Amino acid sequence: MKPMLFVLLSLFLCTPSFAQEGTVLDTAVLNSRVDTNVQIVGGLIAHKITWPADAGLELMPVDSANAFVLVSTTYDTTDLLHTATFTYLLTDTGALVVPTVQAVNTTAVYTTPADTVLARFLPAQDGVEKAEARPLADVPFNIIWWLEAYWYWIAIGVALLLLGYLIWRYLKRPKKAPVAPLAPEPDYYKEAIEAIAALRTAALWESDMKGFYVSLGDVVRTYLTHSTGLPLAEQTTSESVRLLYQKWTAAQIESYQFILTRADHVKFAKGSWDVDVHYDCLDKAAALITDFKTEQDV
Repeated sequence: MKPMLFVLLSLFLCTPSFAQEGTVLDTAVLNSRVDTNVQIVGGLIAHKITWPADAGLELMPVDSANAFVLVSTTYDTTDLLHTATFTYLLTDTGALVVPTVQAVNTTAVYTTPADTVLARFLPAQDGVEKAEARPLADVPFNIIWWLEAYWYWIAIGVALLLLGYLIWRYLKRPKKAPVAPLAPEPDYYKEAIEAIAALRTAALWESDMKGFYVSLGDVVRTYLTHSTGLPLAEQTTSESVRLLYQKWTAAQIESYQFILTRADHVKFAKGSWDVDVHYDCLDKAAALITDFKTEQDV
């Protein structure tokens, strides 16, 4: 992508208005000379451009101009000096101004000084008749020559197509669905303690003792499953007690078993307990839940 940007910058800097106002003539940075200032029509003249290797210059594109037909371009590079030689074919007579060459770096645009070449016809020699003018040769089309002559226009076209494609892709990109805000993490500890407090206040055992113990057992199993990661909500009381052996303290297991065995007695055996047992179950449930309070619940 960097060469493409340089091409675009070069074409911009080569515009007539910029070339007139923004170029710098400094032969210490960009110097040029021609191999001769007198030449005959049809002869070749070499225009040599030199610049220091550390100047960071890049030459602008050079092509045929007026009576100067560009025949070849050669480059030579040393550690200290860079050299470019443009060979032109002269096709007219008179005082001809050699095409100036421009170069650009990060600070300025430099131009070569204007050189003039005096071109004339080959003088007639005694006893030698002047040959008749020959018609121009028909040069067949050559794709390589065409690419060499118009490569920068092709590069600009490709760059514009690529830029247009990227803009099209950007405009056609799928719209991202708005991200719904994350729901806050539930406070399991607070919910469990509030549920126990509600059971204590409602005194549900007075009207529905089974419902009271079902609710209390669900609160205890659900919170302890969350805080310990053990599948207590999926197991019976006896299975849970065997699972908790050597994982909890004896006091913790005793409290857990106290609550659930009394709940099982009411749910499955249709038994009943007095009010002191209800309050003991509520107290042990609150203490057990507090005992397994996690850091996230703090």
